Amino acid sequence: MSLYRQCFITLSGLAAGIILAGCTASAREIPEFTPEQTALFSSTDKALETAYVWAKKTALSYAHDSDDPVGAWYEAALPNREAFCMRDVSHQSVGAQILGLSKHNKNMFTHFVENISENRDYCSFWEINRYNLPAPADYASDTEFWYNLNANFDVLQACLKLYEWTGDRDYLSGDKFSRFYSLSLNEYIDRWQLAPENIMDREPIMNASENFNPSYSFHTCRGLPSYVENFKGLSVGIDLIATLYAGYNAHARMAAILGNEEAATASASKASAYRDILEKNWWDSENNRYHTFWTKEKKFFRGEGVPFVLWFDASTDSQRITASVKDILAQKWNVENMSAFPALFYKLGYNDDAYRYLTILPSTERASYPEVSYGVVEGVVCGAMGLKPSASGKSVESLSRVPGKETKIQNVPMLGGYVSLRHQGTKLSEMENNTPQELTWNVSFLGKCRSVKAGGKEYPVKVSKDNAGNSISTASIPLAPQSKLIAEAI
Repeated sequence: MSLYRQCFITLSGLAAGIILAGCTASAREIPEFTPEQTALFSSTDKALETAYVWAKKTALSYAHDSDDPVGAWYEAALPNREAFCMRDVSHQSVGAQILGLSKHNKNMFTHFVENISENRDYCSFWEINRYNLPAPADYASDTEFWYNLNANFDVLQACLKLYEWTGDRDYLSGDKFSRFYSLSLNEYIDRWQLAPENIMDREPIMNASENFNPSYSFHTCRGLPSYVENFKGLSVGIDLIATLYAGYNAHARMAAILGNEEAATASASKASAYRDILEKNWWDSENNRYHTFWTKEKKFFRGEGVPFVLWFDASTDSQRITASVKDILAQKWNVENMSAFPALFYKLGYNDDAYRYLTILPSTERASYPEVSYGVVEGVVCGAMGLKPSASGKSVESLSRVPGKETKIQNVPMLGGYVSLRHQGTKLSEMENNTPQELTWNVSFLGKCRSVKAGGKEYPVKVSKDNAGNSISTASIPLAPQSKLIAEAI
């Protein structure tokens, strides 16, 4: 039975988070919400509201409670598989968190990290079904299965995001998670020849069994060096380079949060090495775009993969990012890629393009693919409304990217409680902190402003620019627990 139809309370883990925060007095004031009341969005932009309402209802219809042997889970694979795969869960997890599926995220990522195995050359199970078994469509035995090598590092970067949303330190240092990170960043890298110094020389197929059959997909696809699965002779995809960067960068941030400066420095250095490979080797200056495939003949080819460079912030070159956005917009994409475009383009400042994808995705072909609805949820909340928490910074940020309209999201689960956010155009925002801790509200407005007024005080701003060249003014304002504040650009 779906979570949406059952309408049970989705506040698992809240009590533990409150105890860790040490805020028992204020914790009693935090209410509990049903799925209908959680992440409730409304807007005077009815096209935006319609897209979100569809996305929330659809996404929750894919969520299931703990009655199944696998525990709480949501569908994150091809429809009707009754399963979840590492790539899709990593990309759906923020949307799931927004909708109150924190328990589901924790359970699914725990299954991924605990199943890493030397017998599978330090792979986990790519796809797990509701019966808590590796999905038969992708697994026959430890020597015969389907696996994309991006997976471990995609999981790693997603776990950092979930820590920032929830404050759950298991994502940083829990035993199962720590073991997975260590094996992925070391043994897995060595076993699959993914280190920066030799990744461009690796073979397309590695760690083959003695009875290797080139016509058997569970042999040839046991360690695909990309999320692109239909290009023969592929040694490395640009998406793999970008995902490796994201994984090491996420681990560097995790280590820094835990106070492990040595590990943080080492992982940051590795991340930088992958970025250098990408910028020095993969940029096609003649065509002003990135190559995407590197083959066993040591030749570059073009295909999918560029969106991952931007999604994982693997490039910091603003001109190349702009060229990549134009490259993406000039092509047709499958829904797996398009699902990420609203949040991605809003982040980069291409607001009109982000809005266009938000409003067309619900009616696009294959809109039933689970990643679509979760991507629209993230696109509205994190993109159009700019809502993003940080457990490590004890902060929450906002930025309205919807001019001339009111947008409101109520009861978004984060940091052991909830926040609600309302924007009136792009010059006034209201935030309610219903968490057990004081937060720094990093409130941003499009354009340059002199200051931000909130609670009868004026706060100084810092002005930055997004990649599209839009000026953004940001003020940092303290926001007490169980309080509400209106901020206005001056």
